[in-house]
Amino acid sequence: MNKEELIKELSNYLFDKQQAKIAVDRTLEIIKENLQKGEKVVLSNFGSFKVKQSAPLVIKSPKGQIIEVPSKRRIRFKPSENILK
Repeated sequence: MNKEELIKELSNYLFDKQQAKIAVDRTLEIIKENLQKGEKVVLSNFGSFKVKQSAPLVIKSPKGQIIEVPSKRRIRFKPSENILK
C-alpha cells in the first residue's frame, strides 16, 4: 500500500478524499518533525520509530582502496508484537 492508496482507503470511511489527504500528509509531517528533533515516535499497536547514530566505518573496496564511511543518523522502526495478529 502506498500513500495514495492509504488516502483513498481512509476517504472511504471517514472523510472525503481531500480531507483524508490533508490528514495523512499532516500525520506524516508530525512524525517527520519529531524524528528530526531526535524524539522517539510510538504508535500503539503498530510500532515505534527512533533515530540512531550509526558508527563510522572503514571499508576496503574491491580495488584495494581504503574508504572511510562517516557516521550518520538513521531511522529505525520496531514493529509492535501484535501487529500481525
